[in-house]
This record gives sequence, structure tokens and C-alpha cells, in this order.
Amino acid sequence: MPLYLRICFDKAGSGDLRKEVLKTHREYIGAHIPGKNGIKVVQAGPMCVSDDTSVNCGSFLVLEAEALEDVQRFHNEDPFTRAQLFERADVVRWDRHVGNPDQAEYKP
Repeated sequence: MPLYLRICFDKAGSGDLRKEVLKTHREYIGAHIPGKNGIKVVQAGPMCVSDDTSVNCGSFLVLEAEALEDVQRFHNEDPFTRAQLFERADVVRWDRHVGNPDQAEYKP
């Protein structure tokens, strides 16, 4: 199944909003780990401003889906998106080269 990336950057000063919505966001993500409504969360987690992981600046997800529109719908329904946490959010198709199980070796 095709892979997609969702890369989101929080609005400045939105740390309290992130904490407020975090539980429902994690429940939403968790429901999609085994796959739900055509979306499977493969990897996910917050992006951090430094090696101190207690301060987040955004979110990064790797998703399996049939089409970009499915991933966009998933993004739009995320509690973080609904709460308007993000300053910027990019949803793109990922053509994985390194680490692709369908490719025996990396070919530069």
C-alpha cells in the first residue's frame, strides 16, 4: 500500500493547547494503528525542539493509505487539526527508497 507523510508544525505559543487536546489526539491516532477507514498509522510521534523531548514543536506521521485524499481526510479529522494547533501542515506521498522491503538494495 502507498505511504504518505504528514508533517505538522505547531503555532507559536500553543503548548497549552497541545496538552489540552493530547489525550483525544492520541486516542484518534491509536484507533488507526491497526488500520481504520483505509488509513493505517505506521509510525508517529511529536517533533521536539531539542534533545529534551518535553518541548514539542509539531507532529510527524508515516501512514499507509490508498490515496492522498484519504490521508487528507484523516488529517482534517485529527483533534489537533480541529483545535487549530498547527501553523503549517503538509500531507505528501512518500516514495521510500531506503528501507523499502520491496527493494533488495538501495540503488543510487
